[in-house]
Amino acid sequence: MRTYAGKYVDDNAVAANGFAASVKEEGFILDDELLALALKDERKYYPAEGEVAATAVALDFSQDEFAPDANAPKYVPSPTFAQKMLRADEIIQDRYDELKNYALRFKKLKTRISKKFDSINQGRLQFVKLSVAGKTLKLYLNMDIATTDPKFHCKDMSDKKTYVTVPVLLRVKSGRAMRYAKILIDQCAAQHGLKENPKFMEVDAIGMIEQFLYGGGEEEETAETVETADTVETAETPVEE
Repeated sequence: MRTYAGKYVDDNAVAANGFAASVKEEGFILDDELLALALKDERKYYPAEGEVAATAVALDFSQDEFAPDANAPKYVPSPTFAQKMLRADEIIQDRYDELKNYALRFKKLKTRISKKFDSINQGRLQFVKLSVAGKTLKLYLNMDIATTDPKFHCKDMSDKKTYVTVPVLLRVKSGRAMRYAKILIDQCAAQHGLKENPKFMEVDAIGMIEQFLYGGGEEEETAETVETADTVETAETPVEE
């Protein structure tokens, strides 16, 4: 008895053991019939390009809805922080506005909107960053995770290069988390010696987002710096994101 591959099977071994226990090679002639059979299998499992299209038509996979759009962009960039914030619901926007103003009430702070964050800095000191993901507002603080209360459930992000200067992450998804965020902002300010600015006037955080996106004349990735009332008006090197 031969197998398809042309091997010889010992029938006596099969009868004795119930399976092909002994197989030995035996030469055979590759005739046209065997070659045609092998070619048929090859076309079945590895069709040529022209045969792929024919198969797609036969299986009804070549309809217009499956055809690639020649005018479609090859790369669709992810939305920026500003775009995501404007699309966020009113609760997220209110929390963002409240936390931004709470953090900005210290002296000599600047806010800077970039592709991924709204950063609040004092000169070269990165104080806090705000970002948004879905229905969660994220607060990053420049402090040691060991100094935070475990009940706040903060996350240590110091192993990531982007957050090495603001390694403490608090996810703000509730009123309780908002209270925790304000406590952490105060603790972070105290650790860096920041003083409250009695002349501070609240800003319209969402209005600043709209100005950043639609104000015109903004060709850079970051919005113009907005300073608190007590900021010294001197040129400073921008903080890298």
